[in-house]
Amino acid sequence: MTALRTLVHDSFSRTRTATIVVALLLTGLVPVVLELLGSHAEVLVIAGGLLVLLTAFLVLRGSRPVDAEHASEPAGSSRGGVELLLYLSPVIFLNIVFPLVSPRMAEATVGGVQLTHVVLASSITVPWLAQAACMPAYRAIGDLMAERDMQKITQRFCEVWPAMFLQTLPLAALFALPLWLATGWSWQAMGAYLLLLGAHVLFVQSLVLANVGERRGLWAVAWGAYALALAVVPTVWILPPLVAAATQIAAMGRQLSHVRVFERLDHRNFAADALRGLLLGSVLWADKFVLFLATDGTFQVIVVFMAMLPAVLAYNFYFVNMAPHVDRAVSGLHRAIEKETLPVLASRSTLLSYVVDRSVLRTGAVGMVLTLAAALLLGGLQPNHVLLAVTVAVASWTFMMLTLLSYELDYIGEKITAQALGAVHLVVSVLAFAVFSTNGAYALLLLADLVLVAGAWALYKRHWAQPEYTLFWRHATSW
Repeated sequence: MTALRTLVHDSFSRTRTATIVVALLLTGLVPVVLELLGSHAEVLVIAGGLLVLLTAFLVLRGSRPVDAEHASEPAGSSRGGVELLLYLSPVIFLNIVFPLVSPRMAEATVGGVQLTHVVLASSITVPWLAQAACMPAYRAIGDLMAERDMQKITQRFCEVWPAMFLQTLPLAALFALPLWLATGWSWQAMGAYLLLLGAHVLFVQSLVLANVGERRGLWAVAWGAYALALAVVPTVWILPPLVAAATQIAAMGRQLSHVRVFERLDHRNFAADALRGLLLGSVLWADKFVLFLATDGTFQVIVVFMAMLPAVLAYNFYFVNMAPHVDRAVSGLHRAIEKETLPVLASRSTLLSYVVDRSVLRTGAVGMVLTLAAALLLGGLQPNHVLLAVTVAVASWTFMMLTLLSYELDYIGEKITAQALGAVHLVVSVLAFAVFSTNGAYALLLLADLVLVAGAWALYKRHWAQPEYTLFWRHATSW
């Protein structure tokens, strides 16, 4: 059985690796193909659209669980596809609403700055800030997550949330100061930016419970409310995050009374978690913030955001469709350490390594195929910016892969290593946009992150080769 499993795993790894390499090469050839097609660029749009549909079909079919306890589940189950669509609700809703309301927002100003610029600055800051804002919450409820008792988790979250929210607010200065220095915005515009950050911190922290409880419907309700408020009154910029947060606060029910406890998190632990979130989150989000600073928000917004969309989709695909298999396999290994014989333990350990490998490689393959599709679509729709589209798309794929590998290293206990990778990426991002144009900066980031991904992969393989030691026994033998 072990030999057969090894053969299947090796075949899967080769197939997914080949898919990544082929899709990467084809993506690089998109500008050449566009040049050959001349005025028939619509061919690329058709090819890209078909590739998106094919990828969506394969992803929404779901995947057969590879852990023994769930091996009997059907491969074509639609549950994973539905949950993925619900989890992608912010991407779906906001990409529909923003183009519709942008003209109305462009007519409004805040302190002499166009409202769309203020909202754009907030939109590229919040995903990065959210990593730091939410990380301390998971430490606070960490001891309760194994039991999955949402009543106790909600109670604990409510006890620490008010103080945690206040502790998080000063982090906004880390973004506001460089933004003000780079743009010279008026105090009214900067005030609006800070209020938007504060409202979004409230919102993203309110989503922690929906995320922990895997309540995808409640998650989608929040983003639906956000999009609806944005569509109805786009110039009332503070309303969408507050309305969306209200949907989550209402769902807390009677446990909300525990906010009166107002328990403050330890400052040292909070600072460590916030720094960890900032460094891990910088890999996927720092480039957009630095790009805004370098260009004063005048970059090709549509091209950049469309080009990064495949990486965001693949990132969410991992956490909805792949991460649950990893969590189950880790739990199975933990039970084997406590109760099973050594041969069973060895089998569980090998299985866990395979599950993690398959999750990372499958996510990488899905992301790279979607990257090819995005390059084709943008090549047809924005032919004048095809080089930018290809460079940003492939660079974003490397950001996504480095983020996943960093999370796997963080998961297995290599927290400093994971944060060091994020710190190197952040430094390279700042230097790249300080020295080069947008195209050149993303080209440099692409090359740098390919090196970082290779290094992270080597570290990941070393530490996940014996997960039973790295996850559990290392801590016991360190005494």
